[in-house]
Amino acid sequence: MGTPALDLAPPKRVKLSDQAMETIFDQIRRGALRPGDRLPPLRELVVRLGISQTAIREALRGLVGRGVVELQPGRGAFVRNMSSDVLVNPESLILLLKQETLMHAIEVRKALEVEAIGLATERATDEDLAEMERILRKMQRSAKSPENAFRHSPGFHLAIAHATHNPLMVNMVKSFVSLLKDHAALGKFVPEAQEREYRLHAELFDAIASRNVAEARQHMRKHLEISKEDAEKGFQVLACSISAQTRAQSDVIQEPVARDESAYRRV
Repeated sequence: MGTPALDLAPPKRVKLSDQAMETIFDQIRRGALRPGDRLPPLRELVVRLGISQTAIREALRGLVGRGVVELQPGRGAFVRNMSSDVLVNPESLILLLKQETLMHAIEVRKALEVEAIGLATERATDEDLAEMERILRKMQRSAKSPENAFRHSPGFHLAIAHATHNPLMVNMVKSFVSLLKDHAALGKFVPEAQEREYRLHAELFDAIASRNVAEARQHMRKHLEISKEDAEKGFQVLACSISAQTRAQSDVIQEPVARDESAYRRV
């Protein structure tokens, strides 16, 4: 009997500090930790989360910087008051918690997808081109909707990977699909990104269809550079929005960050 075809992808590599931030925030969102509650001591967090003190401290710094917790020197880390919108719809804050990972992912995508589109341009079959064109038509129909303008982008990039006819390339791009969706979610906060989303992908398709490898790679580099700029703008908008919500909901005076960091050693 032959080996069964399995749809396998490399496991996603997420920073331990990012995982810790998401875990702590999830406890806050579910009400296990409430505004004013003290987080467990550092040693207890190390044991319960199974990661190092360094990763825990990095996670706490990230949560402080995003207005989720407050560090009180000599006392520890406490949950801050946050807008109910953030707690009920936490996607925006979760995106901020993933900021460093997402920006690193764009760097990796430059190395991976520029090569992928070059191979796809050389190897794409008529069926591959038809699939890309089908997704592109969906993107065109969704271009005017802030909620849907980026919905089909991950599928288009995956179609390019399939057109390389290299299963390892496909699996590597698949491993980025969830991060591609996060990038797409950021685009909703950048109006100009919505306007050019279809056009940028149409340029990629035209270069592939014309079998112009150099042009395809050039367009992919441009697309990813613009994606990086849009992601940075999106994070700025998110950070300002959540910070404003937090200030409006909380009358607690936050200690300066430089003093807060000294508390990590005493948590």
